[in-house]
Amino acid sequence: MLIEERLEEILKIVNNRGSITAKEACTVLNVSNDTSRRDFIRLANRGLVQRTHGGIISKKNAIYEYAARANDRVLNNREKKVSIVQEAIQLINEGDTIILDGGTTAYEMAKLLGVFRNLTVLTYGLNCAYELSQHDNISTIIFGGIVSNQSMAALGPDAVNMIRHYHADKLFLAANAMTIGKGLMTPNRMQADIKKELIKIANDVIVIADSSKINKTALFTFCSFEDISTLVTDKNADEHFTRELEQKGIRVIISN
Repeated sequence: MLIEERLEEILKIVNNRGSITAKEACTVLNVSNDTSRRDFIRLANRGLVQRTHGGIISKKNAIYEYAARANDRVLNNREKKVSIVQEAIQLINEGDTIILDGGTTAYEMAKLLGVFRNLTVLTYGLNCAYELSQHDNISTIIFGGIVSNQSMAALGPDAVNMIRHYHADKLFLAANAMTIGKGLMTPNRMQADIKKELIKIANDVIVIADSSKINKTALFTFCSFEDISTLVTDKNADEHFTRELEQKGIRVIISN
């Protein structure tokens, strides 16, 4: 494959998905790591992509510009997050009304929901809403509020009040940190308020969180493990932690 053909293929992938790592490019294009990195530099020098640690981000719209600003969070543990959400979508039924939390794991999940023929999704994540808006078979409702430049999410009292008018079958909930004693945590007070309200309106609360969040703490607790039914995490999860959850009656799903 010629250089320009390779660059065109990489650009097509990154514009469709939002980001790509050097490792992924090597696999897709069957090239060496050095070749993929040189291709990334070529595309970045032309102003077509934004380079990040270990990969590139599309610059085609504001949603991906957010990802560029938060590149460490986007690419960090991405493989684990993708495997987690691949397990999580198995818990969704056609016709469900679901809530997608904010954050990069929820965004990875949003990318997979196009396979459903009939789905209603509630979210306060602008990146998730944008991704879902591309599918005619998904009815997307976004909770409006103060836009956070850091998390690309709608927060604040307006979003909280809007949430109270809705009801959902399942909530897919993210967390920045969690311990058995302190529960699920986030460093953002407004995000904690949003999460508390989302839990109230869902029949079933499913946590999607990679193993790096386990046995870590953050500033605000937004729920205890008694509020959730299921944790979907990856195979590197602390066994003592997952065993304790199962003893509490919480279902633990481990992704490959």
